Amino acid sequence: MSFYNERTVKSVRKARGCEGCGVRIEVGETALGCAGLGYDGFWSAIYHHECRKAEEGLNKLHDTWRGDEWMPLSDMEWEDWPWLIEDHPAAAARMKITTERFEEVQAEQERVRKAWAEIDARRRAESTPS
Repeated sequence: MSFYNERTVKSVRKARGCEGCGVRIEVGETALGCAGLGYDGFWSAIYHHECRKAEEGLNKLHDTWRGDEWMPLSDMEWEDWPWLIEDHPAAAARMKITTERFEEVQAEQERVRKAWAEIDARRRAESTPS
């Protein structure tokens, strides 16, 4: 990236969605304005301060610091939710990510894995000559 700038916006003049969590940053709230020139050209975004820190932490966690590998907070996998809840509780709360929701998703993923394993076992049994 050939140019990158961050600045604190003390009072937002126009309500817009946070690039990280998607929740509206209302008029009068403080925010973080970001702009840069990267591989795909000029870009700009506005974040809650906590959401930007969370997004940077997510990329540090996955070692995806290069522009073409950068992972937006909105693309985070559910397996990273415990990290977000622990390290960035404000961002997790805005995204409605809770320990209970994580456990529900985890249980559903396990049910899906078991169902596919059963289907696979049935198919193997049916295709095996007697």
